[in-house]
Amino acid sequence: MTMVKVRVSALALLPVVLKGAEAFSSRQTPKMSGAAPKSTLEQSTRTVFEAPLVTGTSTMASPKREKILKEPALWEYNFGLQDPQLKLPHGIVEFETPPELYTVTEEQIRTLDEDGVLHIKGVYDEEWVDYLRQATGKQVDEPHFWAFAGTASKLYDYIQRNIWQTNKAFSRFYYHSAIGHILAQCGRTDEIRVSTDLLMVNPNKGFKWHQDNQNGPITWDEGLRFWITMDETPKDYGAPVYLKGSHKNNAVDEEAVFVDINDEKLAEYKHKQLEFKTMPGDMLVWHPRTIHKVDGPSDGIWTTYRRVLGGTVAKGGATYRDKRGSGGILSDLGRHTLKDGDKLQSPFFPVIYPHFDIQEAKDRDAGKVGRSPMDIVTKIGGLAGKASGKRFSSFFKVLDSRES
Repeated sequence: MTMVKVRVSALALLPVVLKGAEAFSSRQTPKMSGAAPKSTLEQSTRTVFEAPLVTGTSTMASPKREKILKEPALWEYNFGLQDPQLKLPHGIVEFETPPELYTVTEEQIRTLDEDGVLHIKGVYDEEWVDYLRQATGKQVDEPHFWAFAGTASKLYDYIQRNIWQTNKAFSRFYYHSAIGHILAQCGRTDEIRVSTDLLMVNPNKGFKWHQDNQNGPITWDEGLRFWITMDETPKDYGAPVYLKGSHKNNAVDEEAVFVDINDEKLAEYKHKQLEFKTMPGDMLVWHPRTIHKVDGPSDGIWTTYRRVLGGTVAKGGATYRDKRGSGGILSDLGRHTLKDGDKLQSPFFPVIYPHFDIQEAKDRDAGKVGRSPMDIVTKIGGLAGKASGKRFSSFFKVLDSRES
């Protein structure tokens, strides 16, 4: 992939946004109904979901080196809110059952504080994993327009930011699962809000050493990153690797994404590498500054699924940071009215701990939480003179490479 290709994808996105994005906030696409005939992609997805585990590989292994997913055609994308009509696990009643709880030990919290990353095994049981897999399968089979830029750029087989805004199943996961309780304990805070999230399916070539800067409109110290994995890590690639303790480094610029771990200022972290072979239902939590990488298959072909729901949450007391003019604005394209320095309190950044807010949830369901063409143009416009500068060159260095 070259920088030119990524730019073209972004530019191609804007005309369509200007014509159709208003539909996102006011018009719902037809519900994701299980009664309709299955497409080829959905049939493939379903078959893979039901495949047995094979030792040393991911669930859903394919016998050939052929991509398990194909890029959607332009006419296959959907606008509006989507509802896969999934039954919540554990007899949960929507909007009535309180969020589930999960205890994180003090030892685990100390590990996160000291190492900058924590692997919590088996957080979500088979019912929750199946729920997330079904929601992901439906989403991939009926792709949303907000996935167009990332998918067309071939960064992932499918990637969509702020999936909770458009897909009801993921919003309900945040409202009713234990994710809020877990992250509140990890962050030693009394409130958790979703700053931004991502549904990620199969990173084609992986991402080499980097730190996260797409954390929404908050500072590093106000946030926590998370991953929830739905599949077993393949044997030879796909495992995230972190530099232990690197969240404490003062060598990497705040605007940087790419990290050269051969920098002498990072010498104390370079060889302290923590690799995590995650399993379905596991959770990773890390500090946004923790340096990490994920290697994809060398040929960019995923014959299995690597489905992850990830993102950044804001701790209690976080304030809104307007990141216009930097790459960080790409994770804050909503049409909210928050201004720099305001308290981060808005249905665009929903509270999920100690419990969800029913009015914020209703605003989301009414299509009031979305993106407007004017806001997108205004916010992205600030990047026009910088897209070829160091702020974005750092990002492009992360792509399309593997460490030798």
